[in-house]
Amino acid sequence: MSDPRALYRERLERVERAVALEPVDRPPVIFMGTAFAPRFTGRSLAEFCADPEARVEATLEAMERLGGLDGINAVPSGRIGVSLAELWLSRVELPGRELSEGTVWQVREAEMMAVDGYDAIVAEGWPAVRERLLARVLDPGELEAQRAWQRERQAATVERFRDRGFVPVSCGGTTIPFECLCGARSLPEFFRDLRRRPERVKAALDAMLPTLVEAGLEDARLSGLPSVWVGGWRSASGFLSPKLWDELVWPYFVRLVSELASAGVRCVLHFDQDWTRDLARLRELPARSCILNLDGMTDIRRAKELLGDRMALMGDVPASLLALGDPDGVRRYVRELVRDCGPTGLLVCAGCDIPIDAKPENVEALVEAAVG
Repeated sequence: MSDPRALYRERLERVERAVALEPVDRPPVIFMGTAFAPRFTGRSLAEFCADPEARVEATLEAMERLGGLDGINAVPSGRIGVSLAELWLSRVELPGRELSEGTVWQVREAEMMAVDGYDAIVAEGWPAVRERLLARVLDPGELEAQRAWQRERQAATVERFRDRGFVPVSCGGTTIPFECLCGARSLPEFFRDLRRRPERVKAALDAMLPTLVEAGLEDARLSGLPSVWVGGWRSASGFLSPKLWDELVWPYFVRLVSELASAGVRCVLHFDQDWTRDLARLRELPARSCILNLDGMTDIRRAKELLGDRMALMGDVPASLLALGDPDGVRRYVRELVRDCGPTGLLVCAGCDIPIDAKPENVEALVEAAVG
C-alpha cells in the first residue's frame, strides 16, 4: 500500500506545478462535492450537516473511494449550514431539522438588512452590522460553536487531508462587499438599490472591504494554509451592466486579491455564472497569485486564451453533465477540456460542485479520463 505522505508529496508537486503554469505529467484532479460525499458514501445527510467531524470523514471517504484524486478544492470548515448562513446572511433550512433527513439544505433568502443599513455600515463598521444580521439568521450558540471549532480544529483538519495523501487547495474564504450586501438586502432589493441609491451603496462597499480582506487573512491563519476561496456569483458579468460592474464589482476584486497576494495568500476565484465578457480584466490581478475556478457557464477556452500566461484554471465539468449525462459523455468532455486547456495550467474539477444527484459512474469517469 502506498505511503500517504509520499503520495501527498507527489500530488503536491503536481498541483503546485500546475498552479505555477509549469509542465506536469498530467493535470491534477481536484474534488469538490459537498453534498455528493455523504450520498456517495451512504451516510446520513442530517448527520453530515449537524456534525463537522462527520462532514470531514464523509469527504475523505468519498475521495478515497473515487481513487486518483490529487486534492480537494475547499477543505470543510465546520457545519455547512452555519457556513452558508454566514456567507449569504440568510436562514438555512437543514435536513433532519426543518427538512426531511434526505433533503439537501435550502437557503431561504429574505431582506435581512433595511436601507438604513448602508449608513450604519459607514458609521459603525461592517463587523458590528454583520453581527446583528447574523443574530437574525443563526442561533448565537450555534455560531459560537462554529467559531470555536474553527479555532480549535481547522488546522488539524487541513492536516488530516495531507495525512491521507490529499492536497488542500484552499480552506476558508472571503468575498467582495457586493456579494455580502446582495445577500443581506436580498437580490431584488439590492439590485434596485444599485439604481436608486448608488452613492450609499458605494460608501458601504468602501467601508466593508478592509474587513473582508482581514477575513481572508484570518482564515489563512486559522488553517495554516496560505490559500483561500474567494467567491463571486451575483457579481458576475452575466448579471450586471459594464458600468455597474466597473464601479461596484471589479475594483473591489482587484483590491481584495492584491492585498491578499501581497500577504502571501493565494486566491481560488470561485466564479459562478458567466464571466466571459470581462475575462480580459482578470489580467489586472497579480500574475500567478490566483486559480480561476469556473462552473461551466464561462467560456473556459476563452479564459485559457486570455489568461493562460497569468493564472491556472480549475474546472469545469458541468453539474448537469454529471447528473444527467453518461460516463462516455463525461470522459469525452474531460479529454477535450484537457486537450484545449491543458495539460499545463489546468486542474480538472467539477464545475462549482458535484451535485448531490450526480451518478457515481459519471464522477468516476471524470477522474478516470483526467488521470488517463
